[in-house]
Amino acid sequence: MARRQPKVRDTRERVAAAALEVFSEKGYAATSIDDIVERAGTTRGAFYYYFEGKEDVARDLQRDLWHRLAADAQDAFDPALDTVTNLKRAFGVLLSGLDDLGTARFFLREGWVDPFLEAAGRGEQDWGTELVRALLATAMAQGEVKPVDADALAAVITGMFEEATLHVLRTGRAEPTIEVVHQLLDGLRTPEAASRSAAALAAHSA
Repeated sequence: MARRQPKVRDTRERVAAAALEVFSEKGYAATSIDDIVERAGTTRGAFYYYFEGKEDVARDLQRDLWHRLAADAQDAFDPALDTVTNLKRAFGVLLSGLDDLGTARFFLREGWVDPFLEAAGRGEQDWGTELVRALLATAMAQGEVKPVDADALAAVITGMFEEATLHVLRTGRAEPTIEVVHQLLDGLRTPEAASRSAAALAAHSA
């Protein structure tokens, strides 16, 4: 049985890759199981061996794509830097990473318009909001961020980032979007934290 695992894994990955291609080309709603099977060069039986239906494979693809982007964003965090700088780095990496997805970004874009995909991604959005809230609450306690309601601020920041993400998915223009996000995040700093950040940036550039 162990010797058959690579083939099993390859078949599942081939079906998933085919589904992503067809979803990106035709749209999630317009794609059928037969479209996926034909693109994968396999059978309906093979498809249903790995997935319960179109919804199942779409949910897996959406989760895997966002997890890959989130992992890259988390890698951008540097414990030596302040919270706002780390948020800027993480958001910048994630938005830039959308360009690297190629046509897969068209599938992710549907997460904002298709009711099933939107519902499937809601848990990830809630997790992201809670993570941002915890970071901001700590930053406020340390005097890095202006003291406001952490729950409200996290909801606003997460909403801003979701709109920025959708804008990049629609237009493919990551760089100007990152610039806007960075400027908005800079406004969260206390005057003292802003002075420290500017001094640190000047020292780093020298």
